[in-house]
Amino acid sequence: MKNLKNLFLAILVLGATALTGCLHIIEEATFRNNGSGTYKMTFDMSELKGMMDMMKGMGGEGAAEPSDSSNLSDGGDFTPPAPSPEASNPMSGLSEQFGGVATSLKNIPGISNVVEMNDTTAFNFGYSFDFADIAALNRALKVIGKEKYDTKNEETFKYNGKSFERLGVGDMGAEIKKAVAENTGEAEGEEGQADMMKMFFADMSYKQVYHFPDREVKKSDNKLGEIGDNGHSLTINIKPFDEEQQKQKVSVATKIKLK
Repeated sequence: MKNLKNLFLAILVLGATALTGCLHIIEEATFRNNGSGTYKMTFDMSELKGMMDMMKGMGGEGAAEPSDSSNLSDGGDFTPPAPSPEASNPMSGLSEQFGGVATSLKNIPGISNVVEMNDTTAFNFGYSFDFADIAALNRALKVIGKEKYDTKNEETFKYNGKSFERLGVGDMGAEIKKAVAENTGEAEGEEGQADMMKMFFADMSYKQVYHFPDREVKKSDNKLGEIGDNGHSLTINIKPFDEEQQKQKVSVATKIKLK
């Protein structure tokens, strides 16, 4: 998970400068009757940008320097891990982690209109593309997962027009949690740092939005699923560090019956 760890460290350094770890991951896909559609993954840190701008407006320009982020502490209780060389420049680190998607997907059959999002002004990163069928979508996600997040999922989605399934693989929220645990020493019992980081990312969310313009959602087996758009969409909003959701063992996996 080297790539995801580097991504996490870049986010952590940025978050430490503004004393907040606001991160919203949005996975959005549209599925038409013939299996074609569009896919988009967004990492939204605009709230963090707003906090940093507010701090600058209050005369806290110095707090926004990445090199000072490792000094965040409260009586010695917590100091964020020293950034790796890849994350020493937060914005550069994030750009590098999200870069290269177009190149990775260039020769995949059935994939077109690949667009990379690299908005360092609004703190929005990600990518989008069109897919000709579900097989093409799964091939693209396998390539992205292998190159960007060190995952090797063979299949993420299933769709036949009357039913839809999102398997419980490629869960970015769960992967971020693992990265937090590994970078705070949670595995070694350093609960103080782990608890601080959980608080730091408490508002983080991972939302999946699935659109079915040619069909209506009849029901979903995911307890967090919310039907919208007059029955043509389903939204699942997971908060990886929310204690109540953790007790419910929520998942990105869902099966949907369509009509």
